[in-house]
Amino acid sequence: MRFSSPRRISMVAGLLMVLALIGGAAAAAGTVRVSGDTAAGENQPGWLFNRDASTSTPFVFDFDQASIGNGSLHVLPISSTPADKMIAELFPGTPEIADVDGLSYDFLIGPGGAVSDANHFYLNVYANFGESDPLGFYDCRYNVVPSTGSTATFTTVTFDPTAATPVTTRGSSPHTCPAAPADMDLLSPGSVIRAFAINVGDTSASDAGLDGYLDNVVVGIDGDVTVYDFEPAPATKNDCKKGGWADYGFRNQGQCIRFVNTGQDSR
Repeated sequence: MRFSSPRRISMVAGLLMVLALIGGAAAAAGTVRVSGDTAAGENQPGWLFNRDASTSTPFVFDFDQASIGNGSLHVLPISSTPADKMIAELFPGTPEIADVDGLSYDFLIGPGGAVSDANHFYLNVYANFGESDPLGFYDCRYNVVPSTGSTATFTTVTFDPTAATPVTTRGSSPHTCPAAPADMDLLSPGSVIRAFAINVGDTSASDAGLDGYLDNVVVGIDGDVTVYDFEPAPATKNDCKKGGWADYGFRNQGQCIRFVNTGQDSR
């Protein structure tokens, strides 16, 4: 890896901070519980799950497995329709690539899959050059595909903006995309990341029956680290009773019931 500038050194240091949080992310400052869509729409800051309903695969937030906290996002078995898959999109607010320290997420292959299906739990990073519309679809799509996985324990996948990563250059891009995302800034200062998309499944029938879990998404931007903890949310008052409020991360039963009644999260 080349270290050609103080900025690049800073980015690597930030990524190391992200990696250091992976083991104890639940206790990290900036942990956010996610139980569904948090973005108002495409390109609005936050998460969108299965935005394209025509190719969506059912998923739930449940307590079956957890990398941190008590639960995770559970992708249910994918159908035999080739286009069907699950996509969890995080829109980070188009940060400049120079400010992005890194991203990681954990995945667990479900009983409908095998270790050889690790490549179906992959990340796409959509980036635009500084001279392009920051909200355009993409100039460069970086593809982070895990080569190993497990049906027994969670595996961590890491995106490092300073490392060479397989990339697709869109036909309308003003430049050929460099191998390292951070080098987009050398071709066009002010290059940005529009979206991170964690995928389960591809556009073939080879993923039929595959299921699995996602959790513990750690994002470092400009030295700040946010940990996204995928967790279920209570649907009825009964979910909050008999100590159930603790499973959902509330401080007491009343706080949990208030969430069910109002949708307002006061944790």
